[in-house]
This record gives sequence, structure tokens and C-alpha cells, in this order.
Amino acid sequence: MKIELKNGRPSSEEEILALEAALGLKLSDSFRAFLQTHNGAVPENNTFEISDGNDSGVRKFIPVGEILRERAYLENISPKAYPVAFDSCGNYVVIDEDKGGSVFFWDHELEEFLELAADFGAVLDLLEPLDIKSIKLKHGQVKKAWIDPEFLKRLKEK
Repeated sequence: MKIELKNGRPSSEEEILALEAALGLKLSDSFRAFLQTHNGAVPENNTFEISDGNDSGVRKFIPVGEILRERAYLENISPKAYPVAFDSCGNYVVIDEDKGGSVFFWDHELEEFLELAADFGAVLDLLEPLDIKSIKLKHGQVKKAWIDPEFLKRLKEK
């Protein structure tokens, strides 16, 4: 892993088993191992490529106790898929156990899943440190921005 994580805590085996029972599946080994040390971790500023010219970054890894609640916000999700991380724009990183534990990016605007990696461990390897100060916007480059009011409400609750 190329980035640092902070504020994570070890998840208990009971928490993991409760999530597996609620989802009706066994969590991917790589994600289970992550939860055992970094449950709810916040990564340093980072970026990863979704597709050519389209990047995002993980803002926070979803704590095991919040995965079911967050899953309810995703439409058209496979019965054996569950969100594991948020980006900064209302999108999710999702593991789909029906697809061998492959990891996808769920774009809330397009409501589509874009494959990122074969497993959760490979996604962690995709994350690159990002120096926010290195981003330079030209005057007039951003024409407008919109945030879903429900998403903003959830952000303020955290």
C-alpha cells in the first residue's frame, strides 16, 4: 500500500460475522483482513484511475457496522455486493462476491458499476498519494457544481 491510513481500528470477529450473516455471504479474504486492522480508516489524500481520464479518490473506508446502511443507498446492486469506501463526490467503491470478489466503482450520476480490480487488495495498490496543492484550476474552468441535498445532509451528520 502506497498511502497512509489513520483513525482505523481493528474490527471484532463478532462484527464481521454479523455483517456476513446480514449479507448472507462470506466477505472476501482481502477485505476481511483489512477490517481486522483498519476498520473505518481514513486514508491520506489519494487518487486512483477509474478509466482513461477519469480519476477519483477514497475519502473514507466504511466501518463494518455502517456497510448495510450505506448499501441501501445503492440502486441496481447485485445481491452479493456491498460498499466498502466513499469517494468525495457521493460515489462508492463496491465489492461484488458474485463476481469473485472483484471491486467496482459505483458512479451515482450514471448509476453504473465500473470494474477497478480483481480483489480488494489490488484496489489498495491502486491508491496513489495526492498533493492537493499540486492541482491548479484555470479561471473559469469550473462552470458550476451541484451536490445532492440528501448526500450533503449525510455528510454533515458525520
